Amino acid sequence: MRVNPDARELGFVFRGLAIFLSLAFLWVGNGSLSGEPTVRSNARSPVRIKTETDVVYGEQSEPMHRADLFYPSAPLSEGEKWPVVLMIHGGAWTAGDKSYDRLHARKLAARGYVVVVINYRLAPAHKFPAQLEDCRLALSWIKSQAEKRSFDLNRIAAWGYSAGGHLTALLALMDAPLVDKTAPRLQVCVCGGAPFDLTNLPGDTEVLAGVFGKTPAQAPEVYEQASPISHVKQNAPPMFVFHGTKDWLVPNKNALKMCELLEQNNVDHQYCEVPGKGHLATFADFEVAEKSFDFLDKFLRPDSAWRDGQNQSK
Repeated sequence: MRVNPDARELGFVFRGLAIFLSLAFLWVGNGSLSGEPTVRSNARSPVRIKTETDVVYGEQSEPMHRADLFYPSAPLSEGEKWPVVLMIHGGAWTAGDKSYDRLHARKLAARGYVVVVINYRLAPAHKFPAQLEDCRLALSWIKSQAEKRSFDLNRIAAWGYSAGGHLTALLALMDAPLVDKTAPRLQVCVCGGAPFDLTNLPGDTEVLAGVFGKTPAQAPEVYEQASPISHVKQNAPPMFVFHGTKDWLVPNKNALKMCELLEQNNVDHQYCEVPGKGHLATFADFEVAEKSFDFLDKFLRPDSAWRDGQNQSK
């Protein structure tokens, strides 16, 4: 059987993705690649970030149902509420940890957000859609904490990279939550380095069978349902998509196809191409991260002094 070479390429790159990302994202998360960025306010004075670690968002008995929270230490004004961003780590659905996103979460929290960074159950022990179910569960937890923690349920977003970007896109696009149909709807989302299209894999490849339970030939409907491109519709929330042009792990044709569909469906979106950078380098590029944060500000904090370079974070 002749296999489409593009499909073969997409299938091949997933073979080493989990191991590579487990090491590489942890490297970035520890600040080893570029150093931990200084977080500054719009007054150019350091912003103190408060953290809560290993907060249970689901089952107490499930060790992966834990979240780290990041938020500014400055108190809210009377009647004010926090916009909330659910942040989802990468790792090919089989690896990874919430610590990968620590630097991104701190920089975003400095803009006036509560950032909820989660762990979720991993394949192959937990087949998809367990990962998506946990993300939905985290959204339901955010809703349950809204009054206690002054969360604004009308200003909720999600941010994810790689497998996290894939899960973020599904959260934004799928019609029905898999866990709690009362989970709050996302107002905006950011998806970086995401495999939006899983339908182009070779039918007999087993590279993702550990994630989705079967090969594409055995369960084409599973791979179609798990592809964010299958769920694009006109009422989708605004999306910021970014991708490196030298990404050999997840080719940027995924992002281009997604943006084409968003355009066809009149979905407010922005595509940020990162020239000459691969999968890890794009994640570690804090300039594009700031652009994605600007996009969140546009819809959730339109009066923010951080937007469009009004504030320079050094």
